[in-house]
Amino acid sequence: MSPLLFLYMEKLSEKIAVWVAPKLEELDCFLVDIKINPAGSKIEVYIDRDTGLQIEMCEQVSRFLELHLDNEPGVPPKYILEVSSPGMDNPFKVERQYLKNIGKTVEVLLTNGVKMEGMLEQYHPDTIVLKQTIPPAKKGQAPSFVEATLNMTDIKYTKKKISF
Repeated sequence: MSPLLFLYMEKLSEKIAVWVAPKLEELDCFLVDIKINPAGSKIEVYIDRDTGLQIEMCEQVSRFLELHLDNEPGVPPKYILEVSSPGMDNPFKVERQYLKNIGKTVEVLLTNGVKMEGMLEQYHPDTIVLKQTIPPAKKGQAPSFVEATLNMTDIKYTKKKISF
């Protein structure tokens, strides 16, 4: 990718973040990520909400952004805009996703390749605390629990654990 194209995509991402901020605040949502393909013809905006995101909210944000994109020089006339939630199995990107998932089971992959699972007990900008369940040694005994404090610099990704 040329440096000029990269700069354009970065600037457009910044503009989208600024444009969408008041609409997200109005809907009590937050921005998770913006992805723009190199040709600029597909723009993906991922949003979330602490209390559950409805499709109608994505539609409102999409319509709101289209007004800005349609008048922005350099945006291809036939762009595709997708506004959606980041998905259950995608890694957390922003602090608010961690805060939203306190008390829920998460999967953490460390940079050394070790995978951990446990309840997200605490989030701090530099660390998270996981409460891991240790199965009982004998049938009929209660499981025990251990807390692990992990440095954010040692975490490759954290995502919500989907259980059925």
